[in-house]
Amino acid sequence: MDLFNQKPSHSVNLLPKDGIVNYYGEIFTKTEADFYYEHLLNHIEWENDQAIIFGKLIITKHKVRKTI
Repeated sequence: MDLFNQKPSHSVNLLPKDGIVNYYGEIFTKTEADFYYEHLLNHIEWENDQAIIFGKLIITKHKVRKTI
């Protein structure tokens, strides 16, 4: 299945089971998407996600919004 080269159809479920995902096509232009991405990246305080695995603190590369 090629997700991005087919005509958008919100009535087609893209998941084979256990959920629903519908593709509605492009929402923003590339310029708008780049603007929002840069704005969110630069105006929200981000920090690396953390997990405790087998009692050891692991700091991941995944960025999450900084908790207050």
